[in-house]
Amino acid sequence: MRTHFYAFGSICRGEIDFASDVDLLACTSAPAPEIDAKKFSKYTYGRIEQLWREGNPFAWHLHLESRLIFSSDGMDFLVGLGEPSVYKCAAADCLKFRALFLESSNALLQSRNSSVFNLSCMFLATRNFATCYSFTIGRPIFSRKSPLLLAERLPISDEVFDVLARARILSTRGYGQSISEAAIVAAKDSVPKIADWMHKLIETGELS
Repeated sequence: MRTHFYAFGSICRGEIDFASDVDLLACTSAPAPEIDAKKFSKYTYGRIEQLWREGNPFAWHLHLESRLIFSSDGMDFLVGLGEPSVYKCAAADCLKFRALFLESSNALLQSRNSSVFNLSCMFLATRNFATCYSFTIGRPIFSRKSPLLLAERLPISDEVFDVLARARILSTRGYGQSISEAAIVAAKDSVPKIADWMHKLIETGELS
């Protein structure tokens, strides 16, 4: 069976820290149940080629931020694909992630239940919104800190952003520092600022 393994993400950007995963990709010519899906994102060559043709953000992520770590045939499969097609869904995807932010932030404001989960969804929506938006200005940013790295920076403190990021880790991986009530209140206070920031980028940027 033909296989190619890659690292991508924060380890290739030099941003790895205690909160980082080591992102690994396995490209295979056939289903490979022996490759641990908990350690690798598993894709067939055909599926990767489809993502390239679609201009999918994940294809761009791999194109810009992956490093080959094993090749069964001595070739670099991803490099051989060239540049992915243009990503054409930034506007629609930004609207989708804004809707997710509004839904999860409303749930946080209306109930004390599932606060960590709602904060986690707010983080996911905010980060992905920023990454999708970054394509429209010609500089894709895949860092989990993407909202803080745009020229039109997310107007909240690093401390509040860290609350959202920690909630994401707690919700998805089950470890990390717990979120205090004061931190939840600070996150709630940030909701209008994040919503206004998203609205501004949609109305004044390339998305309008």
